[in-house]
Amino acid sequence: MIIQKNNNIIPEYLDEQFFKEVLVNQAGFEDVKIFSLDFSMGSSPGENYLSFIYRVQVVYTLKGPENIETNFIVKSIPLDGAREAFVEMDIFDSERVMYIDILPQIESCLDNMKIAPKCYYVTSNPIATMVFEDMKVPGYRIADRVKGLDLDHSKIILTKLAQYHAGGMLLLEKEPSLTASALLKRGIFSSVTLTPNNIGKGLCMNASRLIGHASKWHGYEKIMDRLQDCHKNETLDDKILDTIRPSSDDILTICHGDCWVNNFLFKYKEDSPIDAVFVDFQGSMRGSIGLDINYFFASSLQIDILRNNRDQLIEEAYYPAFRAALERGFYKNIPTVQNVKDEIKRKAMFGFLSSILVLPTIAMNKEDSADNSVEKFEDEEKAQEIADLSCSSERFLESQKILLKEYDNYGLFD
Repeated sequence: MIIQKNNNIIPEYLDEQFFKEVLVNQAGFEDVKIFSLDFSMGSSPGENYLSFIYRVQVVYTLKGPENIETNFIVKSIPLDGAREAFVEMDIFDSERVMYIDILPQIESCLDNMKIAPKCYYVTSNPIATMVFEDMKVPGYRIADRVKGLDLDHSKIILTKLAQYHAGGMLLLEKEPSLTASALLKRGIFSSVTLTPNNIGKGLCMNASRLIGHASKWHGYEKIMDRLQDCHKNETLDDKILDTIRPSSDDILTICHGDCWVNNFLFKYKEDSPIDAVFVDFQGSMRGSIGLDINYFFASSLQIDILRNNRDQLIEEAYYPAFRAALERGFYKNIPTVQNVKDEIKRKAMFGFLSSILVLPTIAMNKEDSADNSVEKFEDEEKAQEIADLSCSSERFLESQKILLKEYDNYGLFD
């Protein structure tokens, strides 16, 4: 058998036997013979932090003489060393349940609309690993995270997110036992991770840098006084956790939990996006639709879209698709567009979290972020350098000029 690693460091366990098990699991045939494995990296340096992504082309036969070619994405999640802090989050089990159990049910509630790539194989031996269909084959690809999404891309995402949210609501209505699922109880951001020794450290670090920049902006003095008080009194974490915690007043669904540019794959007709699918469901949880929407708005929109088009995106993209999907599923008591807007406003603190913790790294240019990794963030000096650089980009600062005034008007820092 031929194995082409193409100068990439590929784990030893991704061998002939591994991919034979994948193919047997996918096709249901035992008599599989593999002729070649051809590897490449599935993500660029600095584009992925919790996992390692590999793309592999497999050539094999079943019973006949004809060679069959297929492509997979392999996602390996080593939960040791610098990533050991994520063990308590159950990110592997949460994502496994999402892909194997919940997403197929949501797609079924939506008349088999495609929300995410198919997952063909999951194993925890020797490390947590998942194998997916390669969406590059049917023409899907990521957009530019540094620039953010323009209006056309944003409409595609808000439409698909609305359908996904509606599917989650229909599933929760159909299977109310999911409300008590331990693996949907919390996402990436929770009381387990928003601590000084975990994600809370980065939140505190970036908040300090934002205050340092924004304190020099004319017209932001009172906002910064209020934000500074929250920061000094260590109430930001509590405000975020209160926002995440589900309440009886929320429009509840199964949130994606990590809605930013690199977790979307777009399909194009000529140069225009016509569809999208979501990836990386390790942060999924039962929660308000407003969480995903705020997180997306704060992390992924180009500046002019963030400033001018959010209401338009809700009215013309999100809500029509949301309502239509719920109507097709005969959902009772469909929220109004004003209900949705009110929910977004009430959950704006999750947007603040996204703007402080996620946007800085997203907005870094690719040359500056190429060496970023979980291991680098473990190094205090390197983490400080990355925070200084990431919180100084033009897109980060211009976004904050828009968002801070809005968040202050909502009373988030009172």
